[in-house]
Amino acid sequence: MKTMDCKDVLANLSCYIDGDGSAELRTALEKHISRCRRCRVVFDTTGKMLKIVTDAEPFEVPLSVSGRLYTRLEKVLSEA
Repeated sequence: MKTMDCKDVLANLSCYIDGDGSAELRTALEKHISRCRRCRVVFDTTGKMLKIVTDAEPFEVPLSVSGRLYTRLEKVLSEA
């Protein structure tokens, strides 16, 4: 498998978190995350957010929050 970049990690992060994907994919993701501070922060934050959300009652994310999140993700992806 080719070396992953940040875009590859973000595209495959949900598979990794869900425990899906091949062992090769998981290894490549882990290798990149161990070297890349930005992706490690995204991975850690996503994991923490999922823990909070799954332990809490359902709620709707305010549009202002989701809008800022998508704007920031688009900026990060365009810089990678």
